[in-house]
Amino acid sequence: MGIVKALMMEMEEAQWEASDVTFFCPECKSEVDGTVELPVVYDDGDSTHLPVNVQCFSGGHNFDGWVKTDWDSCEIELDDYPEKTITTDPMRGFASDYDDYDHEYYEWLEQQELLSRPVYRAFNQTIGDVKALTAQVLLDDQSQMLARMLLAQSITALEAFLADTLILTVANHPKAQEKLLGSKSLGIGSKKFELADAIGVEDFAKTRLLEYLRAVSFHDVQKANSLFRVGLGINILPEGEELEIIQKAIKMRHDCVHRNGVDRETGELHQIDQALLLSLATTLENLVRSVDQKVDDIDAPM
Repeated sequence: MGIVKALMMEMEEAQWEASDVTFFCPECKSEVDGTVELPVVYDDGDSTHLPVNVQCFSGGHNFDGWVKTDWDSCEIELDDYPEKTITTDPMRGFASDYDDYDHEYYEWLEQQELLSRPVYRAFNQTIGDVKALTAQVLLDDQSQMLARMLLAQSITALEAFLADTLILTVANHPKAQEKLLGSKSLGIGSKKFELADAIGVEDFAKTRLLEYLRAVSFHDVQKANSLFRVGLGINILPEGEELEIIQKAIKMRHDCVHRNGVDRETGELHQIDQALLLSLATTLENLVRSVDQKVDDIDAPM
């Protein structure tokens, strides 16, 4: 890792707080009050040496420099005036054992909630992997092959989440089964059968309903939305730009899977960059989080 990159990472990871300082301003030629953002240090022996900017209240001057600070001392050296050293109090931070406990507890609690929802967890795992691999996507041929796979996998993850969520929820809620089978717009319950078909089949109507749902292509988000709306009373689709992103990705996914990435309308190869993949991943995460929460809020049994 380069020195500049390491320095930037250290600056981003540091906690910063504003501090008042009194110093001799080289421009005003006098003692003035000013302010500077200082990195917070803790009593565990950490120290830091980072670039800062000192502002003079009297003349409005700004000075770039470097701060060297630890728990006991803090000195700032100005770039253009190295002979002028500013000494001030270090910005001390205090770690609270109670705060640490709270943080760890809520992290544990959130993890337990995720573990209790394997369908949601499976989606998050897949999208997390997609986002990690997106960093390798460029515009060369080999990277584009990876990009097509990641886009297709993102839509597949959505399809699996929607299918598993609806099927598992409907299977456990008789009222949802009744609504789906009784819907004239869907027509699921109007399918004809012979009495012999029901012999030996426990919960015949429920079994046939679940067979129907398992055969649905859930990347048809409009149809999936109708099933969720009728059966569970919830709308799963976002609006505006987010819906456009999903619909565009579904179309591209079809081209990636069935036409090796060639656009059916233009005959040109889709170019898929990191921004597109990350935007899609975020949009799908928002949709899935919303659906999962709505399903979780449904009273059981219905």
